[in-house]
Amino acid sequence: MNDLENCFNRGLLRPVEPSKEKGELSIKQAREWLEEAKRNLENEAYRSAQISTYLALFHSARAILFRDGIREKS
Repeated sequence: MNDLENCFNRGLLRPVEPSKEKGELSIKQAREWLEEAKRNLENEAYRSAQISTYLALFHSARAILFRDGIREKS
């Protein structure tokens, strides 16, 4: 069994109807988090910049999953 199958079997991922709209909303959130990360970095709030960057990456990945008809449930 590969890692992807394992994630589905454990319920961490589940199939859903592909959604361009949800994907676009996640991209919008990713952009907002990235802008916040930039502001945090400029203000030398490094931990906050790191967390904001993580959230930008998370929402970017989530957009791809929505496009492909997968929902994360971790």
